Parts: sequence; C-alpha cells; structure tokens
Amino acid sequence: MNLHFKHRIEIVEMRENPGPYPGEQEVLFSKAWADIKTMKGSEYDTAVIAGNVGKSRFIIRYMKGIKASMKIKYNGFTYDIESITNDDENNRTITMIAEAIID
Repeated sequence: MNLHFKHRIEIVEMRENPGPYPGEQEVLFSKAWADIKTMKGSEYDTAVIAGNVGKSRFIIRYMKGIKASMKIKYNGFTYDIESITNDDENNRTITMIAEAIID
C-alpha cells in the first residue's frame, strides 16, 4: 500500500473549562501528517444505508495516547473518531475511521 502523508490534520480533545464558566474547550493533542482515503464501493454503500455519508479513513504514523473520544480537524471540518486501529500491530501506522460532524 502506497501511503502519501501529505495532508496536515489536528487531533484535539475536549476538556472541561478550568474557569468558572461551564462547558468544554478544544485542546490540541497533536498535529500529524495523514493519508486520507474516502470509503469506496461496498464500504460506501453500507455507510449510506446507515445514514453516514461523511466517513473518511485517516492513516497517520503511529503515536501513543490517541483515544476514540478525540476529534480530527481537517480542511475546516471536524470529524468524530469512530475507530482506531494499530495497523498489523506493528506500531508503524494507525488507521482512524471518522465521520464528519455536520452542523
């Protein structure tokens, strides 16, 4: 598989506001170079039937500490991470399936 890490993404996590105001704030966890793949063929058909049109696959170099509760920011969109996979358990790359949040 040829990977071209040419897209810059931000991985952010939501934390409680430290001050007196309620709510959450985005805190940058890391920036990473990613290869972004859209879902194709039967994967896309299954996603459309389930009502999930904005799903993408983000492949980055391995890094510790990424959690499914984090979000990906790319190209003006925010994505909810649905799954994280350490590819072949080799600690070389991580594949994250994420869905775009549409407001």
